[in-house]
Amino acid sequence: MVLIEGEKHSLRGRALILQAALQLFSERGYDGTSIDDIRRAAGFKSKASLYTHFKSKEEIASALLQDILEEENRVLMEAYAAAKAEPLSQLFAMGRAYIEWVLNNPEKYAFCFLRAQTEELIQGKPASSIGERPPTSELLLLDLIHDLRREYPVRQIADAALLGMMMSVSSRVLLDQTVFGPISKDTRVQQIMDVGMSVLFTEPVSLPE
Repeated sequence: MVLIEGEKHSLRGRALILQAALQLFSERGYDGTSIDDIRRAAGFKSKASLYTHFKSKEEIASALLQDILEEENRVLMEAYAAAKAEPLSQLFAMGRAYIEWVLNNPEKYAFCFLRAQTEELIQGKPASSIGERPPTSELLLLDLIHDLRREYPVRQIADAALLGMMMSVSSRVLLDQTVFGPISKDTRVQQIMDVGMSVLFTEPVSLPE
């Protein structure tokens, strides 16, 4: 697709706003950041110029969340496509990709996590309702867990609940990476994966390299 100059300018402006919003939300929190703060940080001279992209801080936050979810989904789907065509290998690859993405993008993950909690706890919306539909990767992970039950000792817990537990058990340490102490990133990834697999399976399973 070839973009005309006006479209390129619009996309650049949108990206600047979302980048500035992520930085400010990370430093000051959502409530501590105003739309004027975002405008100034993004380099827009007037509110009118910013309003051509977004009408409110809430709209900015929603767009930022959607972009992060789409990026995360893309990373997981690429890992799935590159893995051996076997459920355990595919799930393991997606799990590693997710953890590595979080460790490399702590600000994005923290915003996404806290925003999802806001949607669920304050506004009464379940986390799975964020966006128009669940990310493709989430549906694929559920299918993989279902397929693994045929050959592996998967816990007798509903697939969605089990996936939620696997994600939840890692969220605290992913938000506060200092708890690991002075170990390498690769070791952190492996330790989190080991715990996640212990949640999924009732007994040790030989995992892919």
